Parts: sequence; C-alpha cells; structure tokens
Amino acid sequence: MSEPLAQAAPAPADALGRLLDRLSRLLALIGGVLLVAMTLMATYSIVMRTLFNEPLLGDVELVQMGCGIAIVFFLPLCQLRRGNVIVDVFTLHAPERVRRSLDAFGNLLMALAAGLLAWRSVIGTLDTYGNGEESIIMGLPMWWSMSAFPPGFAVLALVALYTAWQDFSGKDKRP
Repeated sequence: MSEPLAQAAPAPADALGRLLDRLSRLLALIGGVLLVAMTLMATYSIVMRTLFNEPLLGDVELVQMGCGIAIVFFLPLCQLRRGNVIVDVFTLHAPERVRRSLDAFGNLLMALAAGLLAWRSVIGTLDTYGNGEESIIMGLPMWWSMSAFPPGFAVLALVALYTAWQDFSGKDKRP
C-alpha cells in the first residue's frame, strides 16, 4: 500500500489545542448529523414524489440551510488538522523556516477572513431578524439558520490563530 502525499496533523497536545480540538470536533459532529438529516429528508421527499406525487414542500430550502451550516461547522476541524489544500509547487524545496513562515502568514490571513465573516454574519443575522425575512415556500425565519454561522466562523478564526502560532513557534508536529 502506498503512503499518501501528506497526512493531516495529529490532534494537539497542549491545553488550548485540546480545547480547540474538542470544539472543532463538536462542530464537525453537529455538521455531520445535519448532513445525514438532510440526506434522509431529501430521500424521503424523492420517494414521496416518485411513489405518491407528494414531495416534501420546502425540502430544497431546508437542504440549503442545513448544508450551509454543516460546511461552516466543518471548517475549524479542517483548519486544525491542516486538511486544507496547499499548493506548494514553489516552496516544495524551500527551507523549513520559509515554509513555516508562509504557512503562518496564510493562517493569519485565514484568521482575518474568518473573523470578518463572523462579524458580518452577526450583522447579517441581526438585519435579517429585523427585516423579518422568511423562506419562500415554508415561511421559515431566515435568521435562525444564519445564526449558526458566527460561532462556526469565530471558532475557525481562533483555530487559524492557533495554527499560525504553532507555525511561528515551530511547535506543531508535522508528519
């Protein structure tokens, strides 16, 4: 059996890393449960549409909301385990210090982007709540699904800062 080109980083050993790991795994578990629920619901709707011409009204709205939340909830664990795709064509043969510095810079950019997304998600959720915006078919308030985005992005920002610190300090154990 051949070895993969790169392996995800192991779970952190320090207290902060373990806390972020637990939070990230909890969010990923919730995201996974949401995806399973969306899959079961879509399957039910397809079966009902096919057999009885009675689809579940609003299933597409619910799948869109649930999948959006799941994706945001998967991001922190992916970042913590360094599962993001990295194009290292130009840095493959660079010294370890240069690669770590570039990785740390990229992680800081990720933290900045995630922080901005968390902040703007709060603003968007409050605005949507204030406007009373609802989904078209089911009439569900849109703010409830949007309210899951800020915590997911906030945890991603914290995790990205943590991984940047690991790269700057050289404390991560890369395979």
